[in-house]
This record gives sequence, structure tokens and C-alpha cells, in this order.
Amino acid sequence: MAADGKARKNTSSKNARPANASKKRGAPRNPHETYRLARIPVDDAWARKHNQNLGEVRRLQWSAAILGLIVMAAGAGVLIYSEMAAWGWIVGGVAIAFAIGCLAMIIYIPRRMGSVQSTYDTSELIPAVIAEVRPRGVTLLALADQAVERSAGGIPVLVARPCNPIEGILSKVGERVACVAVVGNRSARGRDNLYQFVSPMPVAWATPDKTVWRDAAKQIPEGEWETLRQNIDKVGDVSAEVTRMLPLD
Repeated sequence: MAADGKARKNTSSKNARPANASKKRGAPRNPHETYRLARIPVDDAWARKHNQNLGEVRRLQWSAAILGLIVMAAGAGVLIYSEMAAWGWIVGGVAIAFAIGCLAMIIYIPRRMGSVQSTYDTSELIPAVIAEVRPRGVTLLALADQAVERSAGGIPVLVARPCNPIEGILSKVGERVACVAVVGNRSARGRDNLYQFVSPMPVAWATPDKTVWRDAAKQIPEGEWETLRQNIDKVGDVSAEVTRMLPLD
């Protein structure tokens, strides 16, 4: 009987899971599958014109192209200046390799970002309001969740994003703007249960169809809109943060 009890104890020990096992495993591979998602049909022509995320990608591509061409020209200049000396070939070769890497980013950046449709499909639907109206734009204040995996509870944060006026939405403080939360910068092994980057992307940047805008806004609980309304005066504090995120007390 004692031996049998000992065997059961050993078996139980092997099968027991440490209390922090889930933390060691890290966040799930596809956490968005448990988030509040909405089907936002993207109008490609509209998105190219209005979606500032696409504009930022295009600026990154242009920057990579210009830098690559400058470095390549500098490498060729060094080679000519050295009169084809060995050191000139070395410097020129390094410069050309760096330039090729920059030019490759033109293709890599949009592939890494994914399509606009896939971003809307896999990003959580969140509320945002216009918290500031500036001479050349507005500042959105959104309510998001910084936690990757939510079974142990969420980590609500206020997020600020300056942007151009949104066509079809009044540039008026308090105006509601349904958004999706574009997130990223997780640790390489996925063990960090916090998103270091959260940015609201308006549904109105995807399509001119206001019915889609209204349906998305209706899917967000009224309590979340009210929380934003009560915290709208914190937009300055949120904007002052390096990450433009502030935990909600």
C-alpha cells in the first residue's frame, strides 16, 4: 500500500503543472482569434487615398529607395576616387551590399505589414473619439487592451494618435470614430503578454460606406464609449507618453 501510494504521488507530480506554466509558454500564436473582430470590406481605391498607415508604408519605401541609391552612388564614387584600388573595392562592395539591403526593404516592408484587408480582419474593434482639433488635423483618443492573452484579465490603456481630418466625420471634439487596434512589437519568442505598440486605425479609412462605419460602432459596448468620454481630458497626458499609451486607472 505504501509503495502504491508513493507511485500515485510520483505520477501526480509528473502530471502537475506549475502555477506559472502558462506564463512560461507565453501568449498564444493567434490571439486575435479571441478578440472582438468585425468584417470591414476594404475599398482599395479609398484606402490608398485615405489610410494613413498605407501612407506611412509608402514613405518608408521612398526613404529606403533614396537611401539605397545615395549609398550606392557613394560606393561607386569611392571606387572611382580610389582609382580601382583594393581598398576602394572593399568600401564600394560594402556600400553596394548595404544599398541592396535598403532596396530590398521596398518589397519587404509591405509584405511584413500585410494587406490592408488582413489588418482589418485580424485587428480588434475598439472605440475612439476625436479628443483634439488642431489647425491641420485631429487627435484620436482610443480605448484599447494592451494584453495579448486575456484569460487572466485585460490591461486597458488610453491611446492617442494624431492624424489628418477624417473625411466623412466631423472634426468635432467628442465625435465617435470606430477603429481597429493595430498592434505589434511583441518579444521575438512571444513570451511577453504585452503589446508595446498599439495604434487606432479608423474604419473610415477602409471604406466610404457609412453603413459599415455605423455597424462597427454599434458592436462596441456603450460603456466603452462612456469611459472614453469621461477620460477625454487626458489626451494631453497620453500624447506626452513616448508610446502614446497610458494605463487606465
